Amino acid sequence: MTSVGFRWERSSRAVLADALMRLGPNRCVAEVRPDAVLLTEPPARRERAGTAALLECGAALSTIWTVLRVLGLEPEVSFPQDPDRPDVAAVVRVGDAHSASDSEWARYDALRKIGEPGHGVKLQPVSLAVLGTLAADDFWPDTAVRIVRPDWAPTLAHLGADVTGHSSLLVTTPGDNRRHHILAGAALHSTRLAAATRGFSSRVLPIWAPAERARYAAEALLPGVPQAVLLAGLATPKRRNS
Repeated sequence: MTSVGFRWERSSRAVLADALMRLGPNRCVAEVRPDAVLLTEPPARRERAGTAALLECGAALSTIWTVLRVLGLEPEVSFPQDPDRPDVAAVVRVGDAHSASDSEWARYDALRKIGEPGHGVKLQPVSLAVLGTLAADDFWPDTAVRIVRPDWAPTLAHLGADVTGHSSLLVTTPGDNRRHHILAGAALHSTRLAAATRGFSSRVLPIWAPAERARYAAEALLPGVPQAVLLAGLATPKRRNS
């Protein structure tokens, strides 16, 4: 049931705007209304960034979810298919009041910490136990976050994601439509938050061959439609040659 007591007012809008400003340049536009947030996808941005733009739209969805939780509210997400507003990718409304947990506050704090490591920074691998903990944090529907198996590496490399020498996680969905892309982006961003809360850095490797993703899933080379790979580890500056 949607809450009737909450409205996006000046203070809550400021908190949300600050969080969304930290996302990438291809994020969806957040159209904030008193009772909902509409994530809209401008056609020009889709033409420029393609599926990567929808992944960043998912990052915006994850951010809105995180902000609402620390405001003590349950988010309600829908994916309308309105012919009059085809640009609306997702809608987030406010549900019942529910106090945030310590881990959700930690995720909110981590919004300020995640970001792509610099080119001079190497991600030192982490244990399988750490990767398993990060993967287990995924809660978004129709998504799965899995530790990359060695036999998946050649297929992922063909799709543009070289995981050699890295600790990596694969985000998959059962299908490959716009809703799946957004949910995959939300799962990817949430996993990055989970890594940041534990003191780890992360780097996103997008899948650059969208036409082939479903085929690899159908041939059982991968456990679902691959949407993105996340490298996780301890950020360490590369040594300079003396």
